[in-house]
Amino acid sequence: MALVTEVTVATKIGSEELKRIDAIVRRRGLLNRSDFVREAIWLYLSLPSLETQARLRMLRLVNESVGVSGKSARQLIEEARKQEDI
Repeated sequence: MALVTEVTVATKIGSEELKRIDAIVRRRGLLNRSDFVREAIWLYLSLPSLETQARLRMLRLVNESVGVSGKSARQLIEEARKQEDI
């Protein structure tokens, strides 16, 4: 079982970026911006462990699904890994 540690992250975000983040949070049904940041970090940390072709496919899946599928980054990565195993 993984140990959960709370971390506070602070950054400067422009008003347009903040509007885009809020729109994604609403579209995906996330509880708040923290959930959005958590998914983004999980995705970022997962990509280097993938082979180059899988990483490119993953980025393409994410790009194609933004605002359409409503799936989390974690779900997209898991689906792509399953497809790779088939």
